[in-house]
Amino acid sequence: MTLFTALSYCELAAAIPIAGGGYTFVHEAIGGFTAFITGWSMVFGLVVSAALYAIGFAEHFNPLVELAIPYELSKAVAAAAIIALLALLNVKGTKEAGHTQNLFTIGKVAILAVFVILCFRFVEWERFEVFAPFGAVGVLAATSLIYISFFGFEQISDAAEEVKNPEKNVPRAILLALTIPTIIYVLVVLVSVGIVDFEVLGTAPAPLAIIASKVLGGYGLFFVLVAGVMSTISALNAAVLTTSRVTYAIARDGFMPGFLSRVNARFRTPHWAIVATAGLAGVIAVMGEVRFVAHLTNFCLLFALIVVNFSVIMLRRRRPELKRPFRLPFGYLIPALGIASNFMMMLFMEWTTYLLGAAFLAFGGLVYIAYSKGAKRTLERERVIKYLMAKQARKEYKILVPIANPETMKSLVTVAAAIAKKFDGEILLLSVVEVPYYVSLERGKARAGDYRPLLTLAEKICEREGVSEVKRMIKIAHRLSHGILETAREEQCNFIVMGRVPRRTIGDRLLATVIDAVLENAPCDVAIVRPGKEELADVERILVAASGSANSRLAAELAPAFADRFEAQLRVIMVSGAADEAGLPRYIARNVLDEVTCDVECRHGFEREVVFADDVTEAVMEEVRPRDLVVMGARKGGAWEQLLFKSIPEEVYERVGNTVVVIKKFTRVKKGRLERLLSGAAAS
Repeated sequence: MTLFTALSYCELAAAIPIAGGGYTFVHEAIGGFTAFITGWSMVFGLVVSAALYAIGFAEHFNPLVELAIPYELSKAVAAAAIIALLALLNVKGTKEAGHTQNLFTIGKVAILAVFVILCFRFVEWERFEVFAPFGAVGVLAATSLIYISFFGFEQISDAAEEVKNPEKNVPRAILLALTIPTIIYVLVVLVSVGIVDFEVLGTAPAPLAIIASKVLGGYGLFFVLVAGVMSTISALNAAVLTTSRVTYAIARDGFMPGFLSRVNARFRTPHWAIVATAGLAGVIAVMGEVRFVAHLTNFCLLFALIVVNFSVIMLRRRRPELKRPFRLPFGYLIPALGIASNFMMMLFMEWTTYLLGAAFLAFGGLVYIAYSKGAKRTLERERVIKYLMAKQARKEYKILVPIANPETMKSLVTVAAAIAKKFDGEILLLSVVEVPYYVSLERGKARAGDYRPLLTLAEKICEREGVSEVKRMIKIAHRLSHGILETAREEQCNFIVMGRVPRRTIGDRLLATVIDAVLENAPCDVAIVRPGKEELADVERILVAASGSANSRLAAELAPAFADRFEAQLRVIMVSGAADEAGLPRYIARNVLDEVTCDVECRHGFEREVVFADDVTEAVMEEVRPRDLVVMGARKGGAWEQLLFKSIPEEVYERVGNTVVVIKKFTRVKKGRLERLLSGAAAS
């Protein structure tokens, strides 16, 4: 049953090798409150587990040394000391903690192997004639108690960020971490039940001690105590490592105080997360009252594992393009079985566990509402501001120019160069090699050479325009639009300058609508250039047809850059739909025009005017002169409107033949159904 969840972890850990394990997977797939409550459950379960392991260590260690102090005090001292020691090792580095883990794990496995070998000849096989005397229900009820013992692989994914070649090594380690303990468990139980009656084992506080004493005589107790010390140390060390990494990941995402996400400058470990989680485990261990939360620990971890399995399904649906070195077969079947298995285990818990679990999750919800939600929003805002300030300080401004048509290339590069000079940025020239879906992308490499001469020519135009920072790139994709958007995201571009051909037929319009819908997903501002009949070198005036939209404001902001490039005058007009020049409409239109142009400056002459007309398109057409470069903001029409009706820029382009630049500012907007359908078709 555990294998289903282990396989889900393999796919997730290989695709997202980041510290935090299950919490990180849920954060990437679902995010928000679901991610927080998953991390909340995991941290609590792992902290209590660490406390249990520390107490288990003390119960095995104290009889070996026989300290002359009260037993409860010696147990508390030993538990706190081992937690502090392992926390110090983990602060010093994953390598040191790993060496400790290797030492005690090898010792533990070696002792268990010797135990099985020595006991095997004493097995009485007739004891197995009555198999599963309490039936399937008894087996499942017992499984719900020990089910979590098979989930050591969770701790591998928690430290995936510190693993070499995680795409291969993490899935391999997860499967080995499930297979090897299963074999050891089966062999130990086999010799145990084969030597001592199962009813005696079921009521004994230390069943292996009974078996070891029967087989090894006086050395049996010492044998079991040493094995117990090694076993609890290795389990506790793994718990400290795991809990600190999950806490670090949650704090890094803003759900917990920021100091928990700090990394030690010398050892490169999350030292405050280690100290905090180890300290909490130490307090619980010293108090000694952890038995009552043992079932709650299982509840929390099983709940978290259900959500982790569900995140496999959600991540596939939300991020199908994500590279998955280890991909599960049979669609959603395996994660669905993982959900069912964990849910089944929860059904066999005591009713008090459900009450405690519900109360604990509700308390986590209050923490999220009172602190974590606001803290995460604040952290994200601060990160965006720091990123933008750092980018501005480094003068990082990148303009992506897809090059495909030699006839429109010069116009695109000229417009891009004007924007690059304004923002002191660089130009990225891109050619996309489009190959059919049924053809491997590797086949597109053979055609890459055909695009290099065009890119070389475009680069020379950039140099003539005075832009020295120019890069060239050839992308192979199944769709032109997908290649452009993918490059824009990977290169963190600030602007995309694209060309647009006339939409003469309904087929052209449908294709253009698909491109428009895809451009709504662009991660930056976009300029769509419709080259006119006249050369851009002959431009005498920049005409901006403004409105109050964000797109129009950006168009007015960029217009002076075009005016400087062509040493042309700048005219900004706003068309009001009211014919009466007296009254409120005139006042509103002028106010909007003042707001749009308040920061606009032009060295070659600047004028602005409110034009009153019933037909906006005709009013703009009357303003256009033969050698005008027309700059406009993109309209907000949906996919049906774009498909069936011509826009004002199209009317200007087709009726006058001037070059038109349409500006679209980056905004996150909710798309209509047709737009979502078309953009999905183009990006798939």
